[in-house]
Amino acid sequence: MNEQDKIISEASSWAVRVEAGLSGADQDAFLDWFTADPRHAEEYDRQRANWSRLDILADWRPEHSTRPNRDLLAPRRETLWGWLRKHRRMITGASLGLAGAAACAVLLMVGIFQPTATPPLATPGSAVYAAKDAISTIEQTKLDDGTIVELNRGASITVTYTATERHVKLNHGEVNFNVAKDPSRPFIVNIDGVNVRALGTSFNVRRGGDAVEVLVTSGLVRVDANDGEPAAPSGGQPATQEDSLVKAGQLAVVSFAAQSPSMSVRTVESDKIENMIAWHPRLIDIAEQPLASVVAEFNRRNAPIRIVIADPELAQAEISATLRSDQVENFVRLLEGDSRMKVERDGNQVTLHKKRRG
Repeated sequence: MNEQDKIISEASSWAVRVEAGLSGADQDAFLDWFTADPRHAEEYDRQRANWSRLDILADWRPEHSTRPNRDLLAPRRETLWGWLRKHRRMITGASLGLAGAAACAVLLMVGIFQPTATPPLATPGSAVYAAKDAISTIEQTKLDDGTIVELNRGASITVTYTATERHVKLNHGEVNFNVAKDPSRPFIVNIDGVNVRALGTSFNVRRGGDAVEVLVTSGLVRVDANDGEPAAPSGGQPATQEDSLVKAGQLAVVSFAAQSPSMSVRTVESDKIENMIAWHPRLIDIAEQPLASVVAEFNRRNAPIRIVIADPELAQAEISATLRSDQVENFVRLLEGDSRMKVERDGNQVTLHKKRRG
């Protein structure tokens, strides 16, 4: 196989994989391959165009053949490369390199909501899931029962499923659960002796300092402490089973500051709930917005990572893109390809400087 044949084979393979959806590691590998050689970008565009033409056959039916259609296999939709040539300014401004824009556009707009692939969890069995404490490592995992788990940076859980119970231990950090309904197997999350029990609901659990926070976004959970016993209300009165119920829109805080755990429950306004779970990955559609507002949105959703704009003039530069809120690394790479700015990295801080001419 000569070099050109190898490029064709790799481009065809990437076209199929991008269409199916890429994991975080695959996204990085694709970006490295795409930008390594201009021929990679050209051949990838050609392969995508071929697939676009073949997609049209999916709409064909025998009854359509009574009248010849000479345009059946004619290109009906614009290729990615052609679209980028026309809308180059809409991605990151007029001065962004085409290859970099294409690579980032593919990463940000195609298949990025696929959950992280994990092997099925046997019953009985256990597995450990963790998210690295890095710039773009919010992890999304689908457990074998259909439950979706989102781990914030640095979080870790141990999952153990049996025939009668689904048990998750939060080792550290913050995790969101969208629990699949299975009345025969309760879903229980344990955090330092606090049990959060649900049948089918969505809730966020955060372990920090001497307290555990449980925010319920839909459904109902029961929060128990002291080996399954309800935690005493913060007022000091004897606890009841009803005291331990937490409904959608409520936040339960179990404190370990005293000799025995105590729990307080309060209703949280919707805008405050949004701020509390801002780290959850969401698709953000940006249309000709000032860089400052886009950076502010990323900073709000990705603490402790912080992007700083060092030049006030650069803050007003307009950009457009469609990307996932946790894809900070891809967003930074996108900015690195913009000739208007220089990107400086220092740990969890990214500083944007205006490039000086000459």
